[in-house]
Amino acid sequence: MAVTLVKHDIKYAEAMHELSSMPQVRDALGLPAGKVEDTINFIKRECVDEEEGKTVPRVVLNEEGQLIGVTSLMFIDQHKRSCHIGSWLGHQFWGKGYNLEAKTAILDIAFFELGLAHVFAGARKVNIRSQKAQEKLSFIRLGVEKEYPEEHSWLEVKEKQPCVLNVFEREDFVRYRTSVEKVKGEREDFLPQLLLADESEVAVREYLNKGTLYEIKCGELLAGVALLIPQSDSTIELKNIAIVPKYQGKGMGKEVLRQITEICQKEGYQTVLVGTANSSIDNIAFYQKAGFRMEIIEKDFFRNYPEPIYENGIRALDMIFFSKQL
Repeated sequence: MAVTLVKHDIKYAEAMHELSSMPQVRDALGLPAGKVEDTINFIKRECVDEEEGKTVPRVVLNEEGQLIGVTSLMFIDQHKRSCHIGSWLGHQFWGKGYNLEAKTAILDIAFFELGLAHVFAGARKVNIRSQKAQEKLSFIRLGVEKEYPEEHSWLEVKEKQPCVLNVFEREDFVRYRTSVEKVKGEREDFLPQLLLADESEVAVREYLNKGTLYEIKCGELLAGVALLIPQSDSTIELKNIAIVPKYQGKGMGKEVLRQITEICQKEGYQTVLVGTANSSIDNIAFYQKAGFRMEIIEKDFFRNYPEPIYENGIRALDMIFFSKQL
């Protein structure tokens, strides 16, 4: 089962109106009886709001390209790095797993494209079905009214009745979406990803077929790679770890490192080593935040690379090795 999210278009007006006019949907949303023209006007407003950066509204299509519902990121606040989510599905599509697929797809946009940190999901207290649907999602935190009183108050004013407030947080969602899987076939296909972390193709090819290569996935999409090479029975080196640009700075590196160290521990290793250039200031901070300690500095490690490497206005010359005890 899979869904596709597409932008709003007037061509979807009749199908959208038909689904939203069903009593089960209309009553749950608190909508008045309307006409197709009302739906057309709604679509036009949504398109304008998206152009102004207020919302990200999407139509939900099933595997056959049939409109089955609507989902939207609303009231986007880049300063707070938060928004609210709203969605509904046609009655005939309830209970078939589409809610999870639609929520996952729109949250990919919220966390990986917009870089938000929190997405609030509210529900009227009388709307038990909506609450139950949210409770089924493993990556949601329920009952956060006391943690976010302003958001809760705002929601109840907007809905003009008592509401519950839940929240999707990026760290929880990234953990849900991220997996690390062994590469069993040809590794040449992963060379472009490995070169994101090590610019020298000559150097990468020297270790490309050593150790164990893992592909990092975000759902079904390739999000990066990690290469582990044993140094002894108790020590293993994380020789290369790279996240593709789309997922960088979104917390995926932290989650991958957590999963990688867990794998190493289960395989009986006691120490994980990782090296980074003296010029890689962000990496130096990243590994220390993850519990790694500075081990040794190998001077002039990068001096003989075919092409000089510069980061942050600094030439990469020395390799700084970090270690973490498992």
